[in-house]
Amino acid sequence: MPDVQGLSAKALELAEAGHYEQALDLVSREIKTDANNANAWYNKGIILFKMGRFQDARNSFAQATDIDPAFAEAWYNKGIALMNLEKYFEAIRAFDKAIAVNSNDPDARHQRDLAQKKIMESCGGKNPVGTNQTRLFR
Repeated sequence: MPDVQGLSAKALELAEAGHYEQALDLVSREIKTDANNANAWYNKGIILFKMGRFQDARNSFAQATDIDPAFAEAWYNKGIALMNLEKYFEAIRAFDKAIAVNSNDPDARHQRDLAQKKIMESCGGKNPVGTNQTRLFR
């Protein structure tokens, strides 16, 4: 049996080749070996995301951030999965966490701005809190 790192590397190779189910099986075996491995959960999220399983990907990225709250890429990709689920408020919180961990991340800032824009668009450009409110953000 390959070592745990070997499973992860092979899983990512399989995913890149489009063999998602096999990749998912390998990374799931890795998680069974070490359920507290944030990188394994992150890799599972990447594979699930590529499969279009955004809610499952979000859950895997969340597991990675639960294990390692300083895992900026997991926070960022959790936000991306939430954007695909059109859960923009939650996405903003995930991007904020990514920015808190890595303040020099322009992609997280851009995606956060995009999520805010989507919220405003969904409200017809009006304040999402209500028409009697003043500015939501300073």
